[in-house]
Amino acid sequence: MTAPASPAHAIKRARCPRCGNAFDCGRHTEPFECWCKSLPAVPASQLDPRGRCLCPECLAAAVAAGAAPHNTGESR
Repeated sequence: MTAPASPAHAIKRARCPRCGNAFDCGRHTEPFECWCKSLPAVPASQLDPRGRCLCPECLAAAVAAGAAPHNTGESR
């Protein structure tokens, strides 16, 4: 008997590149289901395409500021 297959793309623990806090990231879920979906998107021109996601607090601060700093590496 084989073990049940685990989802190929599931919510994972991540670490915020800005503050270092751990958080759950659904960036690679299929279909896309992540807490960040409820926030306005940060303009793609302000993101590092090789970057990582920010935690809820840092992403909310970036959205509120109207821009995401280039050096944070966030992906949303």
